[in-house]
Amino acid sequence: MGQDPLEREREEVFCLYCARGYDPETAADRAGWPPQELPRRAAALLGLGRVRRRIRQLREELVAAPAIQLARAGLERLALEEVDGEALRLLDGQEVHGGLFHVAEVRRPKGGGVEVRFHDRLRALELLAGLPDGRDGPAGLLEALNRSAGGLGEVGDG
Repeated sequence: MGQDPLEREREEVFCLYCARGYDPETAADRAGWPPQELPRRAAALLGLGRVRRRIRQLREELVAAPAIQLARAGLERLALEEVDGEALRLLDGQEVHGGLFHVAEVRRPKGGGVEVRFHDRLRALELLAGLPDGRDGPAGLLEALNRSAGGLGEVGDG
């Protein structure tokens, strides 16, 4: 008996998010499963050979993608996506299992507590706006990477 089309679509979205480096529960959330099902659904999906093969295939495709596409995807994620709840759990001193993409630095001062510094969203938007549209070829990519590298010391400052 075949899988229903909505379940197939959700499974594919789950695979895409996992391939892009999201933790499985976040991938399941982005795929549209209810919050109470996320841990169970993520574990069940990762238990399926076809899902693991699809994630591996998508990762290989991502590696083969031009660097400019990967840079654009990362900057879009930094600039436009919500900060994962796992990152916010750090502030409460709770245990964290993943979802720290937006975190630039974590410090534990001698006096106690936790300092969490997030990546600068405005800086990510600036870098994103400066990326070439892909028509410039390798020269445009090198120029964008040089500009990005020059601004790394500024990321998170603000």
